[in-house]
Amino acid sequence: MSEKRLYEQVYDAIKENILNDYYKAHTKLESIRNYAKKHNISTTTVEKAYNQLAVEGYIASRPRSGYYVTDITKIKKQFQSVTLTPIAYHPHPNDRITPCMFETKAYKKTVNHVLNYDTETLLSPCHPSGEPRLREQIQRFLREERNVLCDVNQIVVGAGIQSLLHILLGITQNNNVMYLTPEFTKAINIFRQYQYTLIEKASFLDLLNTPSDFLYISPSNMYPSGEILKVSDRNKLITWAHDYDAYIIEDDYNYLMRYNSQVIPAIQSFDESHVIYIGSFSKTLLPSLRMSYMVLPPKLYALYQKKYFNFAQGVSKLEQLSIAYFMESGLYYRHLKKLSKLYKDKNEILLHEIAHYQSDQFTIRSTDANLHLVFDFKQKKDCQTFIKNCHNLSYKYQKIIGTNSIIFPYSGIENTAIPKITKALLKNI
Repeated sequence: MSEKRLYEQVYDAIKENILNDYYKAHTKLESIRNYAKKHNISTTTVEKAYNQLAVEGYIASRPRSGYYVTDITKIKKQFQSVTLTPIAYHPHPNDRITPCMFETKAYKKTVNHVLNYDTETLLSPCHPSGEPRLREQIQRFLREERNVLCDVNQIVVGAGIQSLLHILLGITQNNNVMYLTPEFTKAINIFRQYQYTLIEKASFLDLLNTPSDFLYISPSNMYPSGEILKVSDRNKLITWAHDYDAYIIEDDYNYLMRYNSQVIPAIQSFDESHVIYIGSFSKTLLPSLRMSYMVLPPKLYALYQKKYFNFAQGVSKLEQLSIAYFMESGLYYRHLKKLSKLYKDKNEILLHEIAHYQSDQFTIRSTDANLHLVFDFKQKKDCQTFIKNCHNLSYKYQKIIGTNSIIFPYSGIENTAIPKITKALLKNI
């Protein structure tokens, strides 16, 4: 490390004398010229040190008089050796994606394209709602793939669903939210932070007779079962929203992963006025790419328009423009087609291997959708054994409270490893 410059040494010496009360408050310091002559240094060096001390408030200049020590409150430094335990964050190997699931080379080209041809755009701040080019591509994608019709200005881009919910709750003044159990914790925790009243419901029919400001639901892929909310129930849900003047928050997080049926339209296509649509790139591109989007109904957009300046854009412009170009060039659509096939293959291999061990001790659900399975164990001891096996593998799982059921994600398991992993997971069951 390089030594301190001379003016810094002068600054440190005078500051130390002030803090140690060698130079009392209101004491006049030597003139710049005298200090320089006494210590055989240049007046410029002393002047820089004095100026820095004055800027920080240790001394003050009095016209035609000189520099004086100011009256400062001296705080005795307390030195304490502190060792902080680091946060033990270890990503689970089964809750990631395998390398073949992401078009690395193609995405690199899009990033390089933006760096080469959009340099001027990158020099300016991000649009609070998200880059117009990206929102235009999202609008087109939602229209073609999800039957969602909206103006491009209704789309707000954010760094994940939690970020978008912060924006939503920041422009509204509601009090409660209703959802089906088990809850999607990362989303519901935001409502907890805002001290919302949480209304849990165990079944779809229960919620239809209950008033609420918001209903948080994933109608195209119910969590964790993967079931689809039927057309008749969707109509009932829209009627409920109109009757109670409520908003449906449609989390369309994983609409694509359906293995034995066609993807169905979003519920927003039934009603634009009472549905807040939320989508994400995390499941279709990278889990580490924190980029989601929200479509606000016109009434809420009017509120957002008045308060948008309160929210800074959390996604980098480089990432936004890269995804926009990835979509413009058709690479994203090609990627989705490939991804759907790869996950269907993984799902089939996993179900085939589980069939070798399946007995009367458990059943499995969510087999036709999602990137997880739900294991329903008949006995508590088998559920605990499965949990123990997950711990031994350092694998992620979620126990459904009050049941012997486990939600087990499998997106990060290599196909070739599935037979070995299945055997280890179901050992002693």
